[in-house]
Amino acid sequence: MLATFGLSRLEAGLVDDTLTARDVAEFFEQAEAVDMSTLAREGMPEALDCLHRRRAEYVIEEPAPPVKPPGLPRPRHRHSRTNRQFGPPRHANRV
Repeated sequence: MLATFGLSRLEAGLVDDTLTARDVAEFFEQAEAVDMSTLAREGMPEALDCLHRRRAEYVIEEPAPPVKPPGLPRPRHRHSRTNRQFGPPRHANRV
């Protein structure tokens, strides 16, 4: 039983560092010269992390969409109408 727990901990550590073919394909599709340099120096996991960090910073730096100034025409709010097909029951359901 102790060996089972030990092996499960070992396998859990191996799964976290495993790269899939999809990860590698994504890296080569979106990599730039800086990412290739990181790949050569530090290996695939670090290069992939660097690529993801750089992409996350790029997303954060995008400007926010412009806000419409108040007073511009906008659609009027319509209240929902009740569905008259289903009315209240005629007697209490005593189930």
